[in-house]
Formats: sequence, structure tokens, C-alpha cells
Amino acid sequence: METSSVKTGLYALGLISNLQTCLDELKDLVSEDQKSMTWRQLNDMVENSTKEFLNAAGYAQFPDGTPVTKEKAKYIRFSLEIKTSDGHVLYGWFSHPNNKPTFVGVQWGTLNQFTEMVQRSKYFTIGKNIYFEDYQEGLNFLEDIAKNTIEESWKYKNHPSQINHPILKSYIENILIRLLNEYDSGNKNKLVFSEDSQYVMFNLNLLDKFFHDVFIVGKAEYENSSLQIKNPFRSTQSQKLREMGFSGNKPEPPRFFDDVNDVIFRTNWKIDQDFDTYTHIIEERQNRFPDDYNKEDPESLARNLDDAIKYAVAMAQRNYKFIVPMYRPQEDKIQLLMPIYLRGTYSKRPDFALILTPDSLHKVYVPETILPLDAAYQNARLIAKPDDAWLNPDEL
Repeated sequence: METSSVKTGLYALGLISNLQTCLDELKDLVSEDQKSMTWRQLNDMVENSTKEFLNAAGYAQFPDGTPVTKEKAKYIRFSLEIKTSDGHVLYGWFSHPNNKPTFVGVQWGTLNQFTEMVQRSKYFTIGKNIYFEDYQEGLNFLEDIAKNTIEESWKYKNHPSQINHPILKSYIENILIRLLNEYDSGNKNKLVFSEDSQYVMFNLNLLDKFFHDVFIVGKAEYENSSLQIKNPFRSTQSQKLREMGFSGNKPEPPRFFDDVNDVIFRTNWKIDQDFDTYTHIIEERQNRFPDDYNKEDPESLARNLDDAIKYAVAMAQRNYKFIVPMYRPQEDKIQLLMPIYLRGTYSKRPDFALILTPDSLHKVYVPETILPLDAAYQNARLIAKPDDAWLNPDEL
């Protein structure tokens, strides 16, 4: 991976949300003679490629003939010097979400697949695996689930969204990622297909108002061997399921851990507070600190963070639910969220959450990065609804 402070290749184009997996995703598409490609070779290829700035419709010009500039582009697309196993030229592209300050990527595919993706962008999507051809139907789907499951808050008080239930949307997206990971690992009871394989059903890991499991059913399609669930709905009638070809077996909910100790903070473990860890958290993530800390020198912030970690451990020794487990779908692993109160007072919500990765071999927690509280809640909600002590969407 690249370590230079000068951004080149993929790094220069935007945020690589699939940084750990994007090279493997590309290798899955290429011919055998290209599967030994290294990260450096890929980055050099991208650096030397011609970049195209495209609008939301996938064109390099607006309807009036004005060229699309980077500032007004919806997509950055570039051609690679390699082909798919069946001889089609491969492209990569970054997209600019409406709610993000930068381009996000990267996706791979042929020109036809890019065109299909642009068309799909007009749909209502939930992650990479669920889509509705009608945008309003997607909103109705979220509303139906929120209304008919055990009541809880699926939106933030202080973070307005164009989506009616943004937390629920994120929850469904990442629950399905976990189910797909389990299914691909051999747990075939995580997804149930109809007898003709035209439909698929999964367990949402929520309960309806009658305390029954909530099952989601949709049309099963495939794109580059990736399952796509089209126009899903909440299953309410067994008769309808039988008519669709389901034999009666119901899918199991996701399983995030085998040992309860994996989701409980162990107060006898050490927390790694070495130089490199603090360099990333303090110097590279200082913009995530409260505004009045942004001008502080790194040494002062390090002392504040040291004290806040010590306070959090003391609280966890008295309340095992204080430090919250979370599931990280990108790496399919359990981490912990430690609330950080830089001022040492617990009368208000914390300033942010510190992500801790457990190292069971050495009995150490490694701080990875920090998250704002809304993102922390979304990650924590996948495993269980967090205690309201410091992660409460009605206050975030």
C-alpha cells in the first residue's frame, strides 16, 4: 500500500472506500495472465491513465454542450490497460455522492457495466445488493419496516436526511453484507431461495410488533456474480411465499460472534497507545475533534486523549455496557467503541468514539481511528440496540 504523503493514482482521485479489497475485486475480473498484478502496478496504471469527468447521465458534456469539469462531475472514469477474461476493456470509476465532500470509489467494470450502473443510480438503492426501480417504493419499504417492527428511532435528531429512516437503511445494507459473508462461508441457511431460484429471502434480525422474525423477500438477480435483490418487501403471508416457490424453510438471522467475551470490553487488557497510533488519530484525524480543539498542538491533544481513555476504562470497570461492540462490515470483524470525553465530564454526550480492535493473542486493544457519534451508532446497531447512556439517536 502507498505510504507517501503525495497522493497519486487511485489515492489522488478520492476516498477509496474498498481500500482493502479493491485489488482483489479487480483480479476477479481479469484474465489469468493479469492476476499477479501488484498494488504498485495498479496505481501506476491509474496514474498514467486518461481521466474523464462525466455528469450524472454519464456524459462528458452537459445538454448545452458545456464540458463537464471535475468541480461539476458526478463521476471520474478512467481506462485500464487490461481486459476482462472475455476480452472487454476494463474501466474504473469514482462517484460523487450528494452528501460527501469528495469522490468515493472505486468500482471496476466494462463500459456497458458503467452505463448500467449510471442507469441504476436513478433507482433507490440500499448498499450494493438491494435496489428499487421506483424511488418512492424504496422509501415506502423503509417506512413499512419502521412502522411494523418494535418501535425505535431510525433517524437522528440533529442530522437531517433526505431518506426517511437513514439508520434503518444503513442497518439493512450491513445486515445483508454479514449474511452474504456467512452464506459464502458455507452457512447456506442464511439465504433461502425459491424452488426456481427466482426469489430470495433473508432474516432482517428484527422483530415485528407481534414479536415474530421479520423476513425480506425480493427478486434474485446477478451482476458480475454478485447477488442483487430487486424490489424487496416485508413478508407477511405464508400463502404468498408458497406461491412464489418457497418450501417452508425460513432463513436464520446473522450471527456476529460465538463468544460473548468478544463483545465485552475486558478491563484487564492493555490499550496500545504507541506513537504511530496517535499519529494517525491525532494528526490525521484532528478535523474530527471538537472545533475548539482543532488549533491545539498534537502533544496537548495526546494528553487529553490519554486522560479520556483512562476515564473510559474506569467507567467500564463499573458498567460493562459502557464500551459498545460494533461490527465492521468492510473487514467482517468485531470491534469496540469507546466514548471519549476530552473534558472529563459525563454530563453531556462524548466528543467522539474511539474504535478499538481486539488482539486476543497479546490481550491488547489497538486504537484504529475515531468516529463521529452518528456513524458509531450505525455500526453498533448492527449487533444490538445500544444502551442509551451515550449512543442515543434522539440526542445525536
